[in-house]
Amino acid sequence: MTVSFNLNGNPVQFEGDPQTPILWVLRDHLDVTSPKYGCGAGLCGACTVHLEGNAIRSCSTPVSAAAGKKSGYPGRIAPEDGSSTSILLD
Repeated sequence: MTVSFNLNGNPVQFEGDPQTPILWVLRDHLDVTSPKYGCGAGLCGACTVHLEGNAIRSCSTPVSAAAGKKSGYPGRIAPEDGSSTSILLD
């Protein structure tokens, strides 16, 4: 089955099991490695991504939940002062 959604403003498609966790679709199929595997139960937050503006745990959310929606993931940038700020890449 094909699941289509927007990732950071770009249309993407995943061909596979719609019950595959979003984390593995991002990391293994779309080469997005900023969301990390932590606990696998959605408790630690290492896999957090944004779906329609809401923070979700991608390790325990099936990719079918993203069908037709906008999603993004937190990224890191280094401001001029050298500090690190979390941003949503939309």
